[in-house]
Amino acid sequence: MSMQKYYFSYFGNFFNKNEIKLKNSHTINVNYIQYFGWIVSISILMSAISFHSALARENAAGSTRGALLERRLAGPDGSIMVVAHRGCWKGSSENSLDAIRACIAAGVDMVELDVRATRDGTLILMHDATVDRMTDGTGKVEDMDWADLKKLHLRQGGGKDAPLTSRHIPTFEEALRAAKDKILINVDAKILLSSTILQQIDVVGSRKQILFKAEAPYARLMADAPWVQTLRFQPILREPNIKVDPAGNIAAYDPIRPVSYEIDVKNRAFTPLLTKAIQDRCARYWVNSLSGRIYDDRDAVTNPDAVWGELVRLGVNAIQTDEPILLKNYLNRTDARGQQCEPAPVG
Repeated sequence: MSMQKYYFSYFGNFFNKNEIKLKNSHTINVNYIQYFGWIVSISILMSAISFHSALARENAAGSTRGALLERRLAGPDGSIMVVAHRGCWKGSSENSLDAIRACIAAGVDMVELDVRATRDGTLILMHDATVDRMTDGTGKVEDMDWADLKKLHLRQGGGKDAPLTSRHIPTFEEALRAAKDKILINVDAKILLSSTILQQIDVVGSRKQILFKAEAPYARLMADAPWVQTLRFQPILREPNIKVDPAGNIAAYDPIRPVSYEIDVKNRAFTPLLTKAIQDRCARYWVNSLSGRIYDDRDAVTNPDAVWGELVRLGVNAIQTDEPILLKNYLNRTDARGQQCEPAPVG
């Protein structure tokens, strides 16, 4: 029965069914209006209750998901973490909101995003120092104001000769809001370490879902950016620089207790030399399998066991890739597992 027929039936004693008007008296008319008003009020109230209940359920689900993400970032949970390099940009645009949303939809654990500052201080997502490769504009990000940058269109995928899209450069805040309680973010700051990044993170309220990384010796890090101690932190260590004393270089960061160590491996034989030092600290061992690296995504597409499988066997439990969905499917198919431990409480 339609809603209109329902009301005609329900208030039939007030209506002349042939003429669809009130029978006679002014009193009945007033009663009808009052009664109908009550029904409408109740209907509006029930709709409001339903809306707020749905909103509460959504917020609760988001809070639950957010808490799960925070626990996963705090220390190894037995899983192999899939990190999407510049987001899931195949089918969207790198460092775009759509690339973040695509990763969320695919169930990817973390997106790595590049952050730069415009001339007027707005934090945006852009890997390169210039906008040339990824947009229809030219020039350095640091020489342009946000008012001009936000008009540019992003290119498809990895840019360069790719077609333009309707997508625009996102601000860092927009990215944080898109990801909050849905996916972890690895912040790769392409600017001088600035507390502005931390302030922006706190505006959104997602500090425990952020993994901040930097390539800097511990002493310089503390001199330039002591605020990194308040975030989940990941130092970037490159094989040539730490080859003489890999364990000592890991230990140098002990005062700030990193939750992950990104190791730029140049020789496969070097990979297992760091496993024990990192596992002893109940932290994640992060290696990139990007194109051109010793562990290469292009090889993994045809022989994933020789690339991703080997990394897992060597104790790596966070892999950054440009093929996040393929990696996720491989890990699910092989039921790959890594270290599981409880990090010591802070303080």
